[in-house]
Amino acid sequence: MKKAMRLLTTLFLFCCSTAMFAQSTTGRITGRVTDKDGNALPGATVTVKGSTKATTTDLTGTYTLVDLSQGKVTLSINYMGFTTVEKEVTVKPGQTVNENIALTTYVSSLSKVTVTSTREGQQKALNQQRNADNIKQVISADLMGRYPDLNVAEALQRLPGVTIGRNSSGEGSTIQLRGTPGNFTNINVNGEQVMGTQETGARNAVLDVIPVNVLSSMEVVKSLTPDMDGDAIAGVVNMKSPTATSLKPKISLDGAVGYNNLRSNANGIGNLSYGQRFFADEKNPNGKLGLMLNGSWYRTKNGYDETNAQVWQQKDFGDGKGNTWFPTDVRWLYVENQRTRQGLSATVDYAFSPVTNITANVMYADHENQITRYRKRTRMQTANTTKNASGQYVTTRGRSYNEIKSATEDDKNVSLNIQGETTIGKVKLDGGIFLNHSEFENLSGTYNFITGNIALNMTDITGDYLKVSGVDWKNDASLFTYNTVERDYWNSDGHNFTTKLNMTIPYKIGSNSAIFKMGVKTKSMSNGRWRPETATVNTFTGAAATGKLTNFAGQPEVSATLLNGATNFGLGVDKDATINFFNAGVGFTKDVPTSRGSIDSYFYDALENVTSAYAMSRIQFAKWMLLGGLRVEATHVNYKGNIITQDANGVWTSTTPTEKTTNYTKFLPNVQAKFDLNRTTVLRTGLTFGYSRPNFTDLVPGRITSILAQTVTDGNPNLQPAFSTNYDAIVEKYLSNLGILSAGVFYKNVAKFQYNSVTILTGNEFPGAAAYTNWQYFQTLNGNTANVFGVELNAQANLTFLPGFLKGFSVLANYTYAHSKADAQFRKGLRLPGQAEHTANASLSYGYKGFTIQGNLNYNGSYTSALGTDNATDVIQAARTQIDLNTSVKINNRVTFYAEALNLTNAPQVQYFGVSERIYKKQYYSYWGRAGVKIRL
Repeated sequence: MKKAMRLLTTLFLFCCSTAMFAQSTTGRITGRVTDKDGNALPGATVTVKGSTKATTTDLTGTYTLVDLSQGKVTLSINYMGFTTVEKEVTVKPGQTVNENIALTTYVSSLSKVTVTSTREGQQKALNQQRNADNIKQVISADLMGRYPDLNVAEALQRLPGVTIGRNSSGEGSTIQLRGTPGNFTNINVNGEQVMGTQETGARNAVLDVIPVNVLSSMEVVKSLTPDMDGDAIAGVVNMKSPTATSLKPKISLDGAVGYNNLRSNANGIGNLSYGQRFFADEKNPNGKLGLMLNGSWYRTKNGYDETNAQVWQQKDFGDGKGNTWFPTDVRWLYVENQRTRQGLSATVDYAFSPVTNITANVMYADHENQITRYRKRTRMQTANTTKNASGQYVTTRGRSYNEIKSATEDDKNVSLNIQGETTIGKVKLDGGIFLNHSEFENLSGTYNFITGNIALNMTDITGDYLKVSGVDWKNDASLFTYNTVERDYWNSDGHNFTTKLNMTIPYKIGSNSAIFKMGVKTKSMSNGRWRPETATVNTFTGAAATGKLTNFAGQPEVSATLLNGATNFGLGVDKDATINFFNAGVGFTKDVPTSRGSIDSYFYDALENVTSAYAMSRIQFAKWMLLGGLRVEATHVNYKGNIITQDANGVWTSTTPTEKTTNYTKFLPNVQAKFDLNRTTVLRTGLTFGYSRPNFTDLVPGRITSILAQTVTDGNPNLQPAFSTNYDAIVEKYLSNLGILSAGVFYKNVAKFQYNSVTILTGNEFPGAAAYTNWQYFQTLNGNTANVFGVELNAQANLTFLPGFLKGFSVLANYTYAHSKADAQFRKGLRLPGQAEHTANASLSYGYKGFTIQGNLNYNGSYTSALGTDNATDVIQAARTQIDLNTSVKINNRVTFYAEALNLTNAPQVQYFGVSERIYKKQYYSYWGRAGVKIRL
């Protein structure tokens, strides 16, 4: 940190000294580009005619041109879908001239077509994308409203190259870019990283916690520039907060109610936004002060049905088929959940002068689940199971479990961002501080009833619905006795404190405009996970008659149509009676060793301090833009964990704290080019370098030794970050009727990727390893090299060239092909986790006057969810297609009624082991939807 502060001070002094010698004979022009109603047009190009000097407007429609020679210049303002405007302005030496420009719609291409908010959203997104220096996709708030998506992950799934993972209730939650693991993607708010708090220790933040209604836009950046953090091999998702743009108050209200079919319950949503600027004067005609507030509230009562078989073992059953994989633990779940999501974004900005301003934003999101889970299990241990003459797998020593779980999950995320900029002479200075706090808290209790040995049998082990017969374990409460209670409390939190300072200086190479930019940044990131002492495992030791399930029986039939009607659940446990009995404190004994092992093995604490600096230059030739630079990032890390040992019965015996520190530095060159073939066609290419740190649980220097299983599981603090060389090329054709056609290719050569290793201990792997010779040794290691290749195709078009009412049709379609191949210690030709070979989206919409209707299709191809020891134990996420529908009627410019329906075909989420015949998990969510009204004041 001291080195970073010295860097910051040195750069600041250099900037000030440079500014003192800046020429005072030049001037500046600043202003806003709006439509005729005063609405901001972000991404508009403002060019000084006859030169290569140009800039683009920000989210408020504001532009600034610096280092202009005194005298008259002609500005050319271009915005897709609007008529190009030229305006003559007189530059005065040492002064700033305010010049606002209002554009009008390009009538000939959009005649007789109502420009809806959807198409306005396309306009904003495409203009920002068109004028970007790098490869990225932009989705504006208006464009997000085109789809029935409520959270960030679900909105992003509509973009090329994005694969999403879903949470246990069917909502999109995590994202992966371009066929790479989730930790290869950075999740940002206003350009700075949000910390992940997943229980698994994954770095990438979950995105179902953030409602789209508190954002102004989102960017998916696929080729980084040197002024961006380099630890993002796949790219960056950047969520931008809204800023006030108008002196008139802008107020919007959104309210809706809906229905979830699976649990026959209602849902509701409410959104409110207010924005306004104040204190306009001659130098600041758009006001000195801006205030923007956005709030969102959503509540739903949903759930899911699930079956899973997550443990399979091999055995030769003597049927001539050799070793057969057999499911030893089959489970059926019926889950009810009340989910509440709240979000708030507040932005205040103040302009001290036309070239000096400060912006402060706070963004808060909270996602709470109130869960009741009914679960049944049957266990048929492979060693005690045989296959009879009729082809049935049978055992007399089976077990069944009937459980109830009550849980509260609370996921919070808050970000504070303060940024400012000023221009002194030719030199622009900008900097800021950023603070992010993320926290996930789980409070749950699982109350378990168990049978003694019972007769069980299973006939078909190759389908998605494994059915176990024998005694009536579904309904006979007398078979079950209170067994254990697990109070599983855990917390995960993360912090990121960032400071940064940048300097930008314009210059010329001949007649070509250029800028030089440099900056420094410090970033302190921490992440931890722990269980408090109140997390306990308890065993029922009371009288068997007292603990019989007959005393705690609940509904005689929890669900007669479980798993889309494939089976039924049967008898459930009475939640209140069960929990009250345990809370009375009679008949239960705390399992001290198991509780201790559960707490200590869960703990880790990680601290990473990153100091970075970069320098880059951007040169604009007549048609070419060339960008090059170098970023250097130095990382110092400290990880803490525990070494756990267990006895021959798998019971905890000891805990030894452990700690590890390490340092590394990454050099990241960067070269990108953009070529304007013509006014509507752009070619982009890039050669960039990036890296991605391993997930926290893989790095923690902990160890779990199980004598019963004869296994040792180690963390690996010596894991190196994956390092990637990235090649990108894309051609984009922008259509005059607010559309785009694009085709791109990408290739990533990833060194030192991470994979799960399973070997046999020889005795010299770590101090004391000789005591565990020939045991299985589990650890995450660095692989050799992985190659990822892909193609991205994208098409958006408003079919305004069609005759008559057909003008109202619009289409959107994108497709991504990705292929990966990785070689590890004992496995060759691996597919990287998260790499779906095929992903696609398609939308067809129609608008006539105030009426619109749209159908949406999202396809995620199959991908490896988790690597096992070999192909047979890899967990594969099956391909999934979801179809949604939304419609709206615009009564007038202020009132719109709308309706949305999602997952109309009740598409399940399916995972399997290696091949589709060995089910791992299958979940159903059914369909859900809502109807409401939007009001704009």
